[in-house]
Amino acid sequence: MPSRILYFRPMKQNAFLVSLFLISVLGCKKTPVLEASEDVVGDWMHYTSETEAHRLVVSADGKGYMEWLVDGTASRATKVREWYLDDNVLAFGKAAFNGEAYEIEDYPQVAWEEIINYYDTVPELARYMILDGLYYVDTE
Repeated sequence: MPSRILYFRPMKQNAFLVSLFLISVLGCKKTPVLEASEDVVGDWMHYTSETEAHRLVVSADGKGYMEWLVDGTASRATKVREWYLDDNVLAFGKAAFNGEAYEIEDYPQVAWEEIINYYDTVPELARYMILDGLYYVDTE
C-alpha cells in the first residue's frame, strides 16, 4: 500500500501545477489593448546601449510584436500576438511570459521639451511612455 501512495504523490503535484497554470491563463480576464487605451498604439523604441535597442510594436488592430535590435538590425523577434492591458500592465499575449509584461508608469504623452535619459532621447514634440521605469519613444 505505501508504494501506491508514493506513486500518486508526484501525479497529484503535477495535476496541481497544471491546474494552477490553467487558472492563471484562463481565469485572468485581460482586456485587449484597444478596448482599454488606443494611446499605446505605436512603434515604441527603448535604447539599452548606444547600439542595442528594444522595440515594441502595437499595431492599430491591437496586435504586434517585440524586437531586440543591434546596430539597427533585428537580432531576434517574437511572432505577432495580441497586446492586452489590465491594471496598468501592458502584456504581450494572454499568457505573458518572463519579460513580456510591462508596468505602465506614464501613459503615452507628448514631450514639450527634449528629454535625455541614459541612452534614450525623447525629442521635443515626440510621444513617449515609461514602462518599468524605462523611456519608450514612439518612432512613427
